[in-house]
Amino acid sequence: MLVVTTARKPNKDKEKEAREIAAANCLPYIPRENKSLDSLLNDFGAALVVSDRRLSCFTPAGELFYHPNMAAMRIRLLRQGKADKMLEICGLSAGDSFLDCTAGLCSDSLVSKYRVGEKGRVLSLEQSLPIYIVMGHGLKNSGPPRFQELARGIELVHADFRSYLQKLPPRSFDVVYFDPMFDVPVMEASSLLPLRPLACVQPLTREDIALAARVAKRKVVVKQRSFFVFSRLGLTEAGGNNRKISYGVLEIKENESDS
Repeated sequence: MLVVTTARKPNKDKEKEAREIAAANCLPYIPRENKSLDSLLNDFGAALVVSDRRLSCFTPAGELFYHPNMAAMRIRLLRQGKADKMLEICGLSAGDSFLDCTAGLCSDSLVSKYRVGEKGRVLSLEQSLPIYIVMGHGLKNSGPPRFQELARGIELVHADFRSYLQKLPPRSFDVVYFDPMFDVPVMEASSLLPLRPLACVQPLTREDIALAARVAKRKVVVKQRSFFVFSRLGLTEAGGNNRKISYGVLEIKENESDS
């Protein structure tokens, strides 16, 4: 069960913020009083905690919070003229539209928003409610000032991508992208460990790719572990691979795009 609370000894503004988050998402608000975090997790399993520093979600696996560190590093390299493998595979340019079906920590969405610019569009879907709440709050309120405008340009939606894709018009996004939670975790990616118990883990299917292909104008792109067999999804491995990750791509043909 997911509940909302505050840090110990909150001021009135933080208590009000926590109550508003609970009400907006139909979650129970639990006054913190003098309860320990361990006690809250023992009673409820997961807790959104509003503190002076940030909004976090705590589970026995750790603390999940918004941090644009990886995206910021990638954007810094782009500003220096370096290439970004994900952007190269997706073929994104200024003014393009990008649908991220698995928002997660929003790193790929942030990097994509930097590339497509103000005239471009980035829509990110997140099925997990606690991840959506934490990332949505962080995109609006956290990070260095020069990064906040970029973050606020991302449209984050709480939705199951399968049902959402069915509602979209055909050819409504240039690129449709998936970065599903890996079945076998990259253990050194410690920032992802608190994400795993909160994520909605369902392997992608050919039917999912077909839904995405209806919406995409140019490409469907899937990120996976380097040993993943992309042909099982009807995808072609693209851009080579490294020791950890690779990409599968479905190119949308002209006759499909015009249909």
